[in-house]
Amino acid sequence: MVSRTKTLPRIAAGTLVEDPEAERWNKVVLLARPRIASGDVESLPASVKSTASSFVLTILATVESYTNEAGESKFKLAELGLGYSMDVDGVLKVVTVDDAASLGLHLGFFKRQMLWENEKQLQTVHVITRTSTLTIFDTPAIVLRNQAHQDYTVRHFVWIDSRTGRNAMLVWLLARGAGGRATVVDEPMRWLPPGAKEDRAIHVDKNEFSLLGIPGERAFAIEDLPPGKKVPWTERAKALAARDDLAGDSLRELTAALNEALQALRSTAQ
Repeated sequence: MVSRTKTLPRIAAGTLVEDPEAERWNKVVLLARPRIASGDVESLPASVKSTASSFVLTILATVESYTNEAGESKFKLAELGLGYSMDVDGVLKVVTVDDAASLGLHLGFFKRQMLWENEKQLQTVHVITRTSTLTIFDTPAIVLRNQAHQDYTVRHFVWIDSRTGRNAMLVWLLARGAGGRATVVDEPMRWLPPGAKEDRAIHVDKNEFSLLGIPGERAFAIEDLPPGKKVPWTERAKALAARDDLAGDSLRELTAALNEALQALRSTAQ
């Protein structure tokens, strides 16, 4: 069954990030910790540099087991959620601006502002489709390409193996034209294994700072997609991967095409 839900739930503040025994949010999909890495790094105030790596983009899944009509043990992707986490007493916990104090955190001005901006970005996530074993969602992103900060969409294809409950994710870049029509960027997809952890390198453009030296919305860009295995496109997968109306036959075709691309990658690696 395909769901048309257009948003992803926010993970509650205080949630322990890596807790496989939890009933809810028991699988890590991606933990991405930003790091100021290149560009006009010297233009940043020391307070911004030190704060940049404080907040970890956190994507968690709830995977549940059940017994089907044939008496077989199966798993389903019950939900996928987003949030930002911080190191709290030596462990990663999800935090929000509103609940930081109750977790014993004193953010200060810069951390509070940065977390607030991060939380606003979570509202731009757009779910394309979801079933009992997969979720596809898009996030707008500013990406460093040709030494410039350019607008793209990052498409995330998250799925689980219904037999084992193991999760994985494919991500790729889309470019959108003036009319909103998306096309696949001619770069390989990235395959991320369960519990992927990303050192997210950030590029700084001082031309996007205000006269007061405050970074604007376009001052930072990710250097690249998460550093997973590069998966070359097949013509079949590329023809389907930018569609916004994935459901029914088109979703089944895309899933099969992506599986073929992964199988081809495994074959060449052997």
